[in-house]
Amino acid sequence: MKKSTGNNYRRRLCKVIDYIYENLDKDLDVNILADIAAMSPYHFHRIYRRVTDETINATVRRLRLQKAASKLIRTDFSILTIAQSVSYTSLEAFSRAFHKQYEETPSAYRAGHKQYSPQEKSFQANIQHIVQEQRNMFNVEFINLEKQGLIGYEHQGDYMNIGQAFEKLFIFAGTHDLVTDKTRSFGIYYNDPGSIEKSELRSHACMTIEKPLSEADTNPPEYMEIPAGRCATILFKGPYSELEKPYDWFFGEWLPQSGMEAADFPPFEEYLNDPKNTPPSELLTRIYCLIN
Repeated sequence: MKKSTGNNYRRRLCKVIDYIYENLDKDLDVNILADIAAMSPYHFHRIYRRVTDETINATVRRLRLQKAASKLIRTDFSILTIAQSVSYTSLEAFSRAFHKQYEETPSAYRAGHKQYSPQEKSFQANIQHIVQEQRNMFNVEFINLEKQGLIGYEHQGDYMNIGQAFEKLFIFAGTHDLVTDKTRSFGIYYNDPGSIEKSELRSHACMTIEKPLSEADTNPPEYMEIPAGRCATILFKGPYSELEKPYDWFFGEWLPQSGMEAADFPPFEEYLNDPKNTPPSELLTRIYCLIN
């Protein structure tokens, strides 16, 4: 793919990604999305799949169900209301799609994973039980990490929506032949979501690259680095919507009791498998904390 052609397709497909994220509650028919991309619907399917390695229908379904999963554990909205918020008019259709993706019914998923406020938790005995369960759940490992050269796009807002920046990043990479079998994906997170408003949260969606980009481009990703150093890490298996649990334990329980001092660098995550072809329950995320 020629550079100018690739850049043109990238810009148009990024408009599609933005539109999808902003309109998950609306009709996302392929003809509408092809219009957003200013492409013929006859060719849009193939171009999107070639660049993203996923069909457009699979992207829309994945993002709708991801948003629904987050709402199930972060809100008290009814399951029907959540289904309608991601454009499922039938509760039965939503439940079938959710079960196929998450291997649980929406009600079972909510019952097993809902995040409760301290006011909702039943007293100290229950809290201590939860803490003890989490203490047994994660194994802290120490890794000597080499310096990682990265390119990435900044994301501002709810961390659950950083996928929007990742989709754009890998569209850029796909149109510039940057993805290899050695490519690694990282997310860098600068703020505590329990301390500031979601709209003010800052993060970067990143992938490894051997050297900074030299070619001129419209809206190229930033070059940045994760420094070399000794890291404390934990491995989390499960949906991205549940990552607040290991963070709370890692930084709220383990680190203060470890006697170690965190370095002046934000926590970051490495995504060890691809959400496009991995069931949410099988997703592997390694959380890193650089240690002085």
